[in-house]
Amino acid sequence: MNDIKTQLRSIIVQALHLNQSPETIPDTNLTSALGLDSINSLELLIWVENHFKISISDEDLSVALIDSLDVLAAYVEKQLSLNQPVGA
Repeated sequence: MNDIKTQLRSIIVQALHLNQSPETIPDTNLTSALGLDSINSLELLIWVENHFKISISDEDLSVALIDSLDVLAAYVEKQLSLNQPVGA
């Protein structure tokens, strides 16, 4: 999951056009630490979907999903495992 978190940090910096290194992205309170609004949040999740080639269902969209790197990384990991072919 650490590799996914590292990738997510880079995605956050790119998607939000932040002028900071990915290592400075906090693990928690992302919405307040980065000043995320609903538009930024959706844009970020689209980047996540495209990067990992997953789909985030409407039912899963929530502040909790984008407010914590651990929660988002666990969600991505779960979606990736669901996309694995049987026997892979």
